[in-house]
Amino acid sequence: MSSEEPVRQVPDELFRRVSAKPERAIPDALFGPPPVKTVEPEEPAEAQSAESDSDESVAAADSGDGNEEPAAYATEFGTGAEPAEPASEPPEDVAAASDTDIAASTIGAESEDESISSAAESEPEVTVAVSASGDESTVDSVVDDPSLESVTGDEVTADPASTDESDRPVLLVIADSLSYFGPKGGLPADHPKIWPNLVGAELDWDVELIGRIGWTCRDAYWALIGDPRVWAAVPRAGAVVFAVGGMDTLPSPLPTALRELIRYVRPPVLRRGVRATYNWLQPKLSKLGRPVALPPKVSVDYLEQSREALAQLRPDLPVVAVLPSVHNCAAYGHVHSGREPAVEALRAWSDKTSVPLVDLGEAVREDIFSGDANPDGIHWGWAGHTAVANSMVKTLQEVR
Repeated sequence: MSSEEPVRQVPDELFRRVSAKPERAIPDALFGPPPVKTVEPEEPAEAQSAESDSDESVAAADSGDGNEEPAAYATEFGTGAEPAEPASEPPEDVAAASDTDIAASTIGAESEDESISSAAESEPEVTVAVSASGDESTVDSVVDDPSLESVTGDEVTADPASTDESDRPVLLVIADSLSYFGPKGGLPADHPKIWPNLVGAELDWDVELIGRIGWTCRDAYWALIGDPRVWAAVPRAGAVVFAVGGMDTLPSPLPTALRELIRYVRPPVLRRGVRATYNWLQPKLSKLGRPVALPPKVSVDYLEQSREALAQLRPDLPVVAVLPSVHNCAAYGHVHSGREPAVEALRAWSDKTSVPLVDLGEAVREDIFSGDANPDGIHWGWAGHTAVANSMVKTLQEVR
């Protein structure tokens, strides 16, 4: 053994220069976890200390600008791992690959919260759950929004059932003031206690009420052919009710056209004089009982024209008419002699056309003469509206 030459050891500095490989100098937070490398065997603490004291260049490479490497980096390679050879600038091939590495690793390592935040910005109106996989983000489900059927990318499909237009049938009522006057005067068309809305609530239908004070069967026909609200309601109508005819039977010794034209008289002082004269004469002349506002034959003719017009559009659409109400009105001299001829004409028309009739007189007679109705003696109280609604519901259920 003594004759042999002593074993020569490779200096540590030389071994380090030969075996060292370039390392990335940008922190792991930008690149993601560094590639796994084989950990070099730990060297004795004495040798590590000697290397730090004897090699200033290696110490500069370890410390850089005075900032230490992240703890995760040291943990990955072990406390005895040797750093890469220092360089003022990374090689061109490494620099060129940096942008690609950053983009890929950012998508791969980006947190789930950031992905969800990005999805929320692109779809502010929809709450979604997002899962990130590789470089693609997919929408998994829609959360708590039953009005949407599906979500695919930026496309949102609305539930057809959530449209503004109701699918419920419409009860179309063409009427005079009896259908919307209560015990204290006129009411809006959506008042819940008038009979059309009571019927609509019972049948679970929408209601379209078309009417004015003093309308006759002739006015109902004009509304049918000229009012665009009627045109809009007919396609969805479950039934049409002609709640007119009572005004036709009232005594009108002065021409009906005169009453209708009073509003157009000018100047105002003359108009007020004409109206006062009409109101003074009307109750006195009404005791004659004739003529009536519209003869029964003419009333029935307008109702038949209305029925035929609807049958041309919708042959299966149920049509209901009414028999005249009763009154106790001083303005008409408490006279109602024109009701019975109108009832006979309407019943004959009903027998020929199979149009059902609701008898308003029988429904409201008790209410009109009870003192609980409107003081004018023509319009009903709430009991009258309820009685008419009950009769109308029964008739509509029979013809549906």
